[in-house]
Amino acid sequence: MANNLAYNDPASNNPNRPQWWVWLIIAILACCCLAFAGLIGTIVYFSREPQDLAVEYSSPPIVKKGETFDFKLSLRNTGNEPITITDIDLDEALGGSILDGCIVLETEPFMQRDYSLEGIKTFNYGQTLQPGETKTLIFHMQAVTAGEFGGSLAVYVGNTSKRIDYIGIIVQE
Repeated sequence: MANNLAYNDPASNNPNRPQWWVWLIIAILACCCLAFAGLIGTIVYFSREPQDLAVEYSSPPIVKKGETFDFKLSLRNTGNEPITITDIDLDEALGGSILDGCIVLETEPFMQRDYSLEGIKTFNYGQTLQPGETKTLIFHMQAVTAGEFGGSLAVYVGNTSKRIDYIGIIVQE
């Protein structure tokens, strides 16, 4: 005697079993949560600052086009351990820079330029500051384009940086 009843999956008729679209929504929400956590982690990682580094700068606020001037950075180790300054960025990819209106003629001490990343002008410093030590860096610059220019500055100690969010200059005709 043959059983003429068709196979019926009892799980498919279970009213307590979530539908496929519920699993899809859960997967999308999980992906969004992971992406958000990754974004927060990235922001926290790149916004860390070295605690024992004090950075000050001086520059004339207004210069004439063609004029040469000095942009000075003072770096001071306020901690009890030596720190090594690896790089100095005079601008960042997502912001402007005083380098939009000026060029660096030379530096004291000499620093190798690294313009390999689009929009970022890095100077390789590679100097160690002993506890309590202060070093002054000088960027000899020339104003080349009239206008108002400004942007950020970052001084790197390993993967962390001390930032000055806005350094501005006006170049007059």
